[in-house]
Amino acid sequence: EKLATQIIKNLQIKITSIHIRYEDAITDASSPISVGVTLAELSLQTADECWTPCIMSDNAKIIYKLVRLDCLSVYWNVNSLLCCQDSREQILVQLKGGIASGAHEPKHYQYIFRPISASAKLRINPSAEAVLNSPKINLDMEVQSIDIEMTKPQYLSIIDLLESVNYMVRNAPYRKYKPIVPLHTNAGTWWKYAVTGILEVHLRRKYRMWSWDHIKRHRQNLKAYKVAYKNKLTQTKPSEELLKQLQVLENSLDIFNITLARQQAHVEVIRSGHKMLGKKGKEKQSGGWFSSFWGKKESKKDEDEDKSVPESINDLLTTEEKTKLYTAIGYSESSHNLVLPKEYVAHVISFKLVTTSITIREEPNVPEIVNVQIIDLSTSVFQRPGAQGLKVEARLHHWYVTGLKQQGTVPSLLASLGGTESSLLNVCFEMNPEGSNADQLLNVQSQPVELIYDARTINSLVEFFQTNRGLDLEQLTSATLLKLEEFKEKTATGLSYIIETRKTFDIQINFKPSYLVVPQTGFYNPTSNLLILDFGSLQLNSIDHNDLKATSPTLSLEEILQRAYEKFVVELRSVQLLFSEPGQDWKSARKQHSSSQHILQPLDVKMQLSRAIVEKDSRIPKFKVSGELPLVHIKMSDQKLRSVCQLADSIPLPPTLSSTSSPVRPKIVHVRPVEAFDPRLVVIGSSASLEESSSLGSEEEFSDAREGAVVPSRAAVADEAQQEDNETPSEELTDLQLKFEVKEVVIELSRQGSQEKPLLVFSVSQLGTEVNMRTFDLTSISYLKKINCDYCEFPDDQNQKLHLISCVDPIGSDLLKVEYIKIDKNSPHFKKNQDTTEQTLKVAVSSLNFLLHAKALLSTINFLTTAIPSGSTASTEKDHETKLLDQGQEKGDAAKKVLKSSKDVDFKLLAMMDAFNITVCDERRNIADIRVQGLDASISVQSKETQVFARLRDIIVTDVDSKTRHKKAVSIVGNEVFSFNVTLYPNAIDDENYADMSKVDGKITLRVGCIQIIYLQKFLMSLLNFFDNFQTAKEALSAATAQAAEKAASSVKDFAQKSVRLAMDINLKAPVIIIPESSISMNALVADLGLITVQNRFTLIPGEQFSVPPVLDVMDVNLTQLKLSRTMLQTSPAQADIEILQPINLQLIVQRNLAAGWYHNIPSVEIKGDLKTINVVLSEEDLTVVMKVVEQNLGEGSKKTSSAKALKDEGKQKDKDPNETTKLEKIVGSGSSAADQLKEMIKGGAADVINVQLNFEIKEVTVELRKIMNKAKNPFLVFHVVQLGTETKVRNHDLSATAYLKKIGLNCCEFSDSNNKP
Repeated sequence: EKLATQIIKNLQIKITSIHIRYEDAITDASSPISVGVTLAELSLQTADECWTPCIMSDNAKIIYKLVRLDCLSVYWNVNSLLCCQDSREQILVQLKGGIASGAHEPKHYQYIFRPISASAKLRINPSAEAVLNSPKINLDMEVQSIDIEMTKPQYLSIIDLLESVNYMVRNAPYRKYKPIVPLHTNAGTWWKYAVTGILEVHLRRKYRMWSWDHIKRHRQNLKAYKVAYKNKLTQTKPSEELLKQLQVLENSLDIFNITLARQQAHVEVIRSGHKMLGKKGKEKQSGGWFSSFWGKKESKKDEDEDKSVPESINDLLTTEEKTKLYTAIGYSESSHNLVLPKEYVAHVISFKLVTTSITIREEPNVPEIVNVQIIDLSTSVFQRPGAQGLKVEARLHHWYVTGLKQQGTVPSLLASLGGTESSLLNVCFEMNPEGSNADQLLNVQSQPVELIYDARTINSLVEFFQTNRGLDLEQLTSATLLKLEEFKEKTATGLSYIIETRKTFDIQINFKPSYLVVPQTGFYNPTSNLLILDFGSLQLNSIDHNDLKATSPTLSLEEILQRAYEKFVVELRSVQLLFSEPGQDWKSARKQHSSSQHILQPLDVKMQLSRAIVEKDSRIPKFKVSGELPLVHIKMSDQKLRSVCQLADSIPLPPTLSSTSSPVRPKIVHVRPVEAFDPRLVVIGSSASLEESSSLGSEEEFSDAREGAVVPSRAAVADEAQQEDNETPSEELTDLQLKFEVKEVVIELSRQGSQEKPLLVFSVSQLGTEVNMRTFDLTSISYLKKINCDYCEFPDDQNQKLHLISCVDPIGSDLLKVEYIKIDKNSPHFKKNQDTTEQTLKVAVSSLNFLLHAKALLSTINFLTTAIPSGSTASTEKDHETKLLDQGQEKGDAAKKVLKSSKDVDFKLLAMMDAFNITVCDERRNIADIRVQGLDASISVQSKETQVFARLRDIIVTDVDSKTRHKKAVSIVGNEVFSFNVTLYPNAIDDENYADMSKVDGKITLRVGCIQIIYLQKFLMSLLNFFDNFQTAKEALSAATAQAAEKAASSVKDFAQKSVRLAMDINLKAPVIIIPESSISMNALVADLGLITVQNRFTLIPGEQFSVPPVLDVMDVNLTQLKLSRTMLQTSPAQADIEILQPINLQLIVQRNLAAGWYHNIPSVEIKGDLKTINVVLSEEDLTVVMKVVEQNLGEGSKKTSSAKALKDEGKQKDKDPNETTKLEKIVGSGSSAADQLKEMIKGGAADVINVQLNFEIKEVTVELRKIMNKAKNPFLVFHVVQLGTETKVRNHDLSATAYLKKIGLNCCEFSDSNNKP
């Protein structure tokens, strides 16, 4: 150490005129580049106490060194003039002329780092450790300015060069086989190069490694190299022959084996007692002479070991030579052996950067897009060798960012808000800190900053970094040596030991609240509306570690596991969102808890983070995160909501690259040969790409095989892989455990008048989630306890708020629970479980109450319609349509891919809802109660099958009118409303299975229970009057229907060329409709619509010679037991129904031509049906009931209440925006055009094609009127029709229909003719 000090004392260095240049005209011949580093001067001089350069005297106790760096720069010239073709003298002249200095800066040089000048002052006190009053080394560095600048051409050329280098790295393994002849007229040579490269690099090399000759030759080379290297170590001057032998052997060995042989040679020489004389200093394991300045003293044990290896200066020089050297440099061998105190600071390094400028611009000499200014950045390092302590302090005083100049002003994007007396950022990191029990300490303090969004600057910056080059830089990975993981103790004793001996980390981070200002139109000026997002203050503190290391034998395992964590507390306070109009003081409102400018009231979040000390223990999660958010309160008025939407629409978005402008390189798929090589012997990464395999390790990684060895079969390899999977350890580690809960979320909508009046309050209570992330699975459980929506503008009859949405579950139960499970297919437990499901989603909803209050809903709709502007809806819809079109193309391409065959379930969804109640009312009375119970649904997705199931158990619609006697307007007769099951088989019908009619694209099974409907015109009209108030909703529904028709037209186009086969099994118990005479009468008509069944089958059309035969879908539709009767409701004992229409049966056969798009020999749809007999018997009582139904039941509904009219008028109070009307007409118009398009497409191509053919016949119709004669019901009139039918054909441009009637008769049975017949 003293010798190094003396050398530094007498050392002076001066380096001038350094220029390193790289030129490239290959990457882009039209735009050559030159990249270089220049340095004008670097000097190290001896100085006196006043830092004046001088020659140091021998008696000086303190060494002063002055370091100066002058004009260090980096340039990147685009479209540069190249000098590589010039002569050596001309190149030297140009290189010297390109070196920047203080008086000269080369023209036409595009600098990335402009010339940098710096100075440093080094103060060395060799005897400081004896006095302990000053540091041993004090280095003070200062840089006045660093200017970094980049233009768009420079950025693009950097990207091109990186891509070129990437291609060169890929080509490196094959370059030695590359021919030197041109490609033209030498195709065979180049094909041979491709084949040879693949065989030599990827196949033959790996097989060659397994031969015994190769292994024997490798061992002989290794032994020969070790012997030769031992000779080199024991010789002062190795011979030429020995060095040449070493060079030849090193060319045949890799770095790993060379290092191994050298280490073995070192050990054998030391054990033999010989001295190592050959170039020991380069191979010495110590840090050198200067290592003592930065590290602790070497231990005595190490010194004793080093004595056996004579590698010091004493072995190189004789006594006389050492005396002459020491006398020349004034060196003495006396030294002090001190034990330094822990608080003594031996080394101090200070660095100060006065200004830093980072500029991004499109072209040189144009206004910059972004300019970043960093003012006064300083760093200090203090080292305490006695305590092995290190302290690093960094301080940043100010930070400014400006944007693109516009409207004569340079906008500010980021600015420091702290005063001159405080720093923007203070960072302090300390190892083995004084006065703390922690092993490491980190302290970060930050002052607030102001961020202002400037749209033009951000858009220009995004456009700057966008390229059309299609860059595909790959991350090249290298092979690493295997590590032996340490065995972790699982017992309580082992855990206690780890807890007591671990290193603790004390963190204290405090960020003052900063905020982001988003102005309207994206440019800040005092007269614009502002949206202010306050990020709040962030504090992160570690929990005190004093008691965590204290363990006791009496502690239980659970208590020890709780102590096995480093814990931190994160607090985020006063996060808020404000909206300010011109003239409002938002800076004062930001400091208040609540104001009229607040959108999001200040919220606080507190979280606790825990990091496990023991990493490989299944009982201890690696990370634990728990936290809660007490309240999220959002308050918006209609005027504020409208202004925020206008502000968002006024900001221009960054440009997006067109998909056609950037050509995409095709992805090369490397297919492995069937029997080319053993997949176990070649480890070339997951994608088996040739580029990745070129980065493999040495040849010596492979062994134990002969040349010409038989490659194992695929079955043997699969069996071995399966065996390896079974041997995988079953222990799973928990990576993350998360628990977070939001106590309450309140969204308050108010109406702006003279003051804000609350209109709607939506609240959610206890919204939380629990996540467990383990090695092979992820489990997430989210829950919601309570939800409410209250209407506050006017109260109900009890002077209470209207509860539009409420829940009635007991306190503590979950209203909504969502459980998500994802299992890795590589999990050892995945195949063992019977239910091999990769992703499972379970959704459970208990019960909800909805109140449909007419006036409240109208008021809410008017509020939202008024508050949310629709100026940008057209552009949004256009973008959405484009996105849908792109998605449709992607889905179409994805549908063509053949899915892998697997029985594993990729995704499963289970949804359950207990019940929800809907109350329909207006301000005068309740209208109806609707209750839906037991809604279940499930979706199961597999590679070859997708199943969808849905079921509804019960639905009840109640008429709450107190005057009516028929309360249940709709009810269920049976166990369930419907049961729906769909099974889809993607790509089940391919070219091979097309003619197999048992193969279908999907199966549909539908079971519908019997629904009993009591038809009261009064109740129906009250519901229609209620829904008739919402004209806006009806118009929106019409628009949605038109858009749906347009999408349906495009969907039919897609399937026009494909015969989709859906097997149907439908069983519908048709509704039973009861029509009373009136709401208070028990006499009624009963219409039982019977039972409807639908089944189909597929057949090939015979006799047609086509490569793809046409398919016919034959559908059997049966309607049975349809009847009409008269009854008396709620009679005891029950009376039998009096039939009016006797049960009839209808049979239909529907034949669909699935190839109607191109096969026109048969109709597209052919319907054949017949009805055997229709018998209608009407008595006087029956006619009386029918007439009363028409007069009383239908008559009650014709009476309109004034309240309904008032509600309707209120719904029409708001005048329609003419733009909205025009837009709606366009949408509806486009919908009608879509419908016409659909019709035209269905019509087909040729004019004589029959689209629809109908053949239907009723065999017999009998209508009999009866009246009481002779105290008995006898026929009065009999109407009789025989064989009533029709034959209809619908073509593209015409329709032809033929109707026929074979026989008709009307007989009066009350009187007889001359033949005594009616």
